[in-house]
Amino acid sequence: MDPGAALFAGLAAGLAIAMQVGAVSLLLVEASVQAGPRVGVAAGMGVATADLGFAVVAAAAGGAAGAALSSHESEIRMIAAIVIAAIALHGLIALALERHRHGPAPGPGLEETSRGAAPRTHFARFLAITAANPLTIASFAAVAAALSLDGPVAAAAFAAGVGLASAGWHIALTLAAGHAGRWVTPRVRRVFAVAGRLAVLAIAAHLALG
Repeated sequence: MDPGAALFAGLAAGLAIAMQVGAVSLLLVEASVQAGPRVGVAAGMGVATADLGFAVVAAAAGGAAGAALSSHESEIRMIAAIVIAAIALHGLIALALERHRHGPAPGPGLEETSRGAAPRTHFARFLAITAANPLTIASFAAVAAALSLDGPVAAAAFAAGVGLASAGWHIALTLAAGHAGRWVTPRVRRVFAVAGRLAVLAIAAHLALG
């Protein structure tokens, strides 16, 4: 397969994976609504960076990576569920403590936004969250194996397409959520934060039991 076709295939595969609604998407939207588009974009780029890394591994190792991960699917799902559940529970506890100490507040992350470290912190956090579920490599590996990527140039083009598609989708998602968050009241943001974290807990439970 020539590099142009591999790039297009990577764009399609990256967009298909990125657009799936899951725990990471919910956490991204919640972070963007709470902390604003700047922090949201940084978080989204953390996800896209992890997707790019997964695509590089998948393109380089092909079906071998997918087969190796598939043989440990239940263990990986359990680890991902524990990580996601811990993040959701931490957020719920932080919301409860904030309300108890100071009463209703705009929501976690808004004070953090005023500090330069917030975007870097969210980038690293979402990079780690996404990396906790490397089963995505299996999906990219299946596509890469089906394409019969020819050499390192085609493999690099495929991985680049995945990274570009993931970055584009997550930037659009977080910008939309971040700007929408400016129009809602602090009470609505708090309700949204609680509902989002409860939904993430439900997804974690589904991962653990599935």
